[in-house]
Amino acid sequence: TRLRTLAPELAAHLTIDDSPAKTASPLTPEQERLHLWEATTALLSIMSRTRPLLIVLDDLHWTDDSSLELLAYVVRHMQNERIAIVATCRDIELAPTSNLRTLLNDLRREQALVTLPVQPLDDGQIESLVAHLPQVIIKSIQSQAGGNPFFAEELARVSESGLLPDERSALALSMQVAESEKEIAVSTPLPSTMPETITAVLDRRLSRLSSDCQTLLGKVAVLGGSFEFSQLAYMVGDQNIHEDAILDMLEEALRAGLLTEEGTGTHITYNFWHPLIVSHLYNRLSAARRAQLHRRAANALMLAHPGSEDEVAAAITHHLSRGGSDAASLAKYAELAANRAYTLSAYSEAEHYYRKAIEAISHGKNVKSPKIEDPLHLASLLERVAECNNIHGNYEEMRHLYERVLELRAQHHREETHQNRQTEAQRRALILREIGRSWAETSDFDHAWQCYEQGKQAMLDTGVTSGAAWACLHVQQGNINWHRGNYDRAQRYTQEALNMLEEAIQNQQPDKPDLPITASELPTRTALATIGSALELGRCHEFLGIIAATLGQYNEALVHLKRALAIFEQHDEVSALTMVYGNLGAVYAMRAENDIARTYFQRALGMAERNSDQPNVAFVTGNLGDVAARSGDLLEAEEWIRRSIAVAERISEKEQLSWDNVVLGNILQDLGDMQGALTHIRRGLALGRAIKSPRYTGFALVALGDWRIARAFEVCNIDFINVDTQKALRANGGIDILARARKALERALTLERLDAEVYIEARLNLATTYFLPGDV
Repeated sequence: TRLRTLAPELAAHLTIDDSPAKTASPLTPEQERLHLWEATTALLSIMSRTRPLLIVLDDLHWTDDSSLELLAYVVRHMQNERIAIVATCRDIELAPTSNLRTLLNDLRREQALVTLPVQPLDDGQIESLVAHLPQVIIKSIQSQAGGNPFFAEELARVSESGLLPDERSALALSMQVAESEKEIAVSTPLPSTMPETITAVLDRRLSRLSSDCQTLLGKVAVLGGSFEFSQLAYMVGDQNIHEDAILDMLEEALRAGLLTEEGTGTHITYNFWHPLIVSHLYNRLSAARRAQLHRRAANALMLAHPGSEDEVAAAITHHLSRGGSDAASLAKYAELAANRAYTLSAYSEAEHYYRKAIEAISHGKNVKSPKIEDPLHLASLLERVAECNNIHGNYEEMRHLYERVLELRAQHHREETHQNRQTEAQRRALILREIGRSWAETSDFDHAWQCYEQGKQAMLDTGVTSGAAWACLHVQQGNINWHRGNYDRAQRYTQEALNMLEEAIQNQQPDKPDLPITASELPTRTALATIGSALELGRCHEFLGIIAATLGQYNEALVHLKRALAIFEQHDEVSALTMVYGNLGAVYAMRAENDIARTYFQRALGMAERNSDQPNVAFVTGNLGDVAARSGDLLEAEEWIRRSIAVAERISEKEQLSWDNVVLGNILQDLGDMQGALTHIRRGLALGRAIKSPRYTGFALVALGDWRIARAFEVCNIDFINVDTQKALRANGGIDILARARKALERALTLERLDAEVYIEARLNLATTYFLPGDV
């Protein structure tokens, strides 16, 4: 009967005498409470005798004191029973003097309690939780939920319910901004209003704070997810607030669990408890207040980092942009941020900030006077954006940017002296080289060749017939000859270019004036190449290595590639290192040293993925598939090749697509999927012919010949060659299939421009088509 206090539903199962004589209790309240605890313990003990009992108590931090006393009694008297009690508690919700905290400490000391910390979910677990949503929304939820499953589910529910039907693009944009401004710990607010369920949780947490403390946190929320004490004085803005008062408010937020701190002395950093609390505080500010606070934040960063603003230029740019700063300041710090990102090989981030600087320079002027003060500086910024697009495989955008650069330089360059005209002609030629490369990377070699010829003509018109710029165009023409299978000519062009570059670098004067760039501007690739760059020397060696490997001269190829590697490592040229690692892996794969090849490929892939270097991702994943196929790991090989195809299709790398499809056809053939193999080999052949490449056309024809030989075996049900092989071939039409294989192989060999490895395979397969019918 005593248990009716806890579980009134038990009354329906008990016969109870409610007469006054029976109900009158002589027990004191303390005794009655003790009897209740004993009855509860007895009930649980009886229940556990038939089967083990698990009791789960959620959100223990909301428990009242009398319930805590009951829990303490049960835990202490049930240790020998088959009962396990699992309770969850957010210790951040507990005050230092709370009864629950005291109880937990006592139970730990009595060894009646085991504490298991529950860590936030990682990004992979959050993705599994909301896997039904589009990827762009999943990524936004990952960044906003902070590992909290409740927040993740609520954000997913709001996105899925259709309350944000027009805001998925905004989600994508906020995610991109968060990525591009990743050096700033700013929590990008979700579009529209936050779900009420989350807002209620956040408001409940904030309600424990005084209004002054909430105001302070709202101001520092503009700084992002973390901040230093030195920044607070600037953000508060009221000189009458004493430092002790600010410390009191910080300690109040720390006690409430809204902030955490790390570090000591003058290097203490405060972090907000959760990304969404930053968004919530930020969204509670008016637009005018936000702009004011962003300007304060920018000024605070400038004052805190005199002479080293480039280290925090990304954060300054963010605050200037949000604070409505003048265009000149925004352009200055955006360029500083871009240059720093570029030197760190963070090319996506660099492009983001270069575009911000360009926008400020181009559109920040007075409408009545839109003249750009320094068009050559703008041209230099556009070149940097083009270089980033080259790394990402956006060749069409790269080409348009360089064409705009040509226009700006043609309109605004001062041709005062003959030497200046020659220098500008070389710069123009090198920009034309980059335009030509944008055509060559998509296998449009005719347009590429025209650009290189135009560049040489521009130099000839001013009397330049040699030097670094001429060598750079010369090596690109060698590259086109290689693509077209003219290996001797390609080698000659590249060797001549190498000799010219070496001479140009040797003739450089130590007292030669610096490049005409501003103090904050990095020299572009074309500016460096004009005066003779060691990086161009490395590219010559790399290309000579590629040509040597094509001709089967693997030792010579490694010599050149390792020279290039040494140059790129000396200059920490990440994009060039990525490519040379991939080419070294390819040569070792041709030498059947697959383990070494994999090491180089994995190194290249890691660098390419970090830098969003899509062309190299396609190249390296394709080669990893090839190495896996050579090692007999066919399923792994297929996975790598299909990944390479997906990337190559996205950036329109036709040569890579041709090669990938042929290799995938070979893999599917080995897996027994003959029809799928034929489909991909034909696709590779069509692509090779479309780009007029003898190398890739021949490669596909050799694969087609090999497929037809295998098809003859399949049709004739031949498992191995013996005395009955010829009879089976003649009886089942195998001879005709072999004849078609022979035609494909002979057609490939007439091209005379095959890689050495492919040429050997073609000869071997051709011999097979004669041997099997008996023509020894």
